[in-house]
Amino acid sequence: MRSRRRWLLIFFALLVVGVAGFFLGQEMGKKVSLPPSPPPPIALPPEAKRAVKLFFATVQADSLKEEVREIPKAASVVEEAREVIAELIKGPAQDLLPTIPVGAELKQLFIDPRGVAYVDFNRELQDRHPGGSAGELLTIYSIVDSLTTNFSEIKRVQILVEGAEIPTLAGHIDTRRPLSPRLSFEGR
Repeated sequence: MRSRRRWLLIFFALLVVGVAGFFLGQEMGKKVSLPPSPPPPIALPPEAKRAVKLFFATVQADSLKEEVREIPKAASVVEEAREVIAELIKGPAQDLLPTIPVGAELKQLFIDPRGVAYVDFNRELQDRHPGGSAGELLTIYSIVDSLTTNFSEIKRVQILVEGAEIPTLAGHIDTRRPLSPRLSFEGR
């Protein structure tokens, strides 16, 4: 009888282990539900271009005139906006005058959720600016209008120098607040 009991206990133990193993195997086989991963960034062909309008001073230096240029398409508005500023810094390709002083460089550009683009230049934007109220207007609105015309996400532009707000670029126009486009200033 003992041997029968022993075999019964062994059988029962094996049955319990088998059932437990079965359920454990079922749990292990379940897939874990992970949150969906973000889609991979859109890879643009290296030759993808986008036409943009840049605003430079007319030869009379009394208004702005647009010049169409191509920039590389980028994955974000911020990257493309940086390209627009880089093209403004290069100056015009046609018979127009540059509006950004030589030596001025873009340090940073970002856009807040309200549509304000913060464009941070090095000190050369102020230090090398030729001055005058007309020259100051041309510089400011070449930046503002070039950004707001090309990007619907940008409604206004805040010009910064070395990361700080400036009261004025060259002594005439208040630049302590974000500026709206002034397209009526452009000569057609």
